[in-house]
Amino acid sequence: MIKTFRDFAQAKQDSKTPKYQQLVNTLLVDIEKGNLQTGERLPSINEASEECYLSRDTVERAYSELHRLGVITSIFRKGYFISGKSAKTKTKIFFLVGKITENNKDIFNAFVNAAGKDVTVDIFTYNYKSENFRDTINNHLGNYHYYVIMPHLIDETDENIKCLKKISSERLIFLEQSMKAFENSTAHVLSNSEYEISSVMQQHIKHFKKYKTLNLVLTEEEYFDAELITGFRNFCESNNFNFQVLDGFQEEEVEAGNVYLTIDDIDLVAAIKSAQNQDLELGKDVGLISLNDSCYKEILAGGISIISSKPAEIGKMAADMIKGEKRQQVQVPMEMILRKSL
Repeated sequence: MIKTFRDFAQAKQDSKTPKYQQLVNTLLVDIEKGNLQTGERLPSINEASEECYLSRDTVERAYSELHRLGVITSIFRKGYFISGKSAKTKTKIFFLVGKITENNKDIFNAFVNAAGKDVTVDIFTYNYKSENFRDTINNHLGNYHYYVIMPHLIDETDENIKCLKKISSERLIFLEQSMKAFENSTAHVLSNSEYEISSVMQQHIKHFKKYKTLNLVLTEEEYFDAELITGFRNFCESNNFNFQVLDGFQEEEVEAGNVYLTIDDIDLVAAIKSAQNQDLELGKDVGLISLNDSCYKEILAGGISIISSKPAEIGKMAADMIKGEKRQQVQVPMEMILRKSL
């Protein structure tokens, strides 16, 4: 039995897309990818019905739609075969993020630009909630050629893993964060936050030595990798820096002789205001670093130093994997851009 139908039986569940259309979409994807060749015989309606756990009417409707599109042909008493024609549909990509942050927008825009004109990319959000995460995936199973997912703040529960396993590993790409259950089976473009944050700060250690205390300002409003805390702590301890991990910043005032690494831009602005109110000069009396760049940080307060996970590179690499039909597992190094604030 053709692998396409076996995969369909295992993966296509819970979607709100009609079953016949799910089967149509699955076959179109495999035809376009070359997994089904011209002249290849499809299972009979009875065989496909049994293999995919679908009614005969559902399979017959799917085959009729494919015949209408010209991608399959029927021969009396012999069956259904892949024709030499193509449905000429664009490659459709499902792109799932927790929220539309500046960092995620940079990744998405770079991905779309690198993917090219023959690709349609639809972006969805799940607001960092597991139920929304699963519902969004389930509601769009079978509608896309590839699924690009950033599983931020999604725990590896049985429910979440079961949901993701409905997607063929050949069509799934993780960005920024992966899951242990998929480490060796799916493509991903990640950043090792624990190692990278320590490494990039070590490269610029001379700029930190003029300050007495380093502060990492956490947030509940934006996603961040928990390994960031470990990497920050490792850098400080290995270089004998005094350090603090602060839970938010709104009620705090910056202190002279301190460096603040902010994750949330709200905290960044609060720190700038606090420094200005105390006539503290950024880069001299107090240091400021922001996690990830944006168009305004280069000019804000004379220039804010940043540590970046290179979102544009992450997006481009993911698009290149799809265009080249590669299943790679890539680590992207962080970078630090020095500006006036440090």
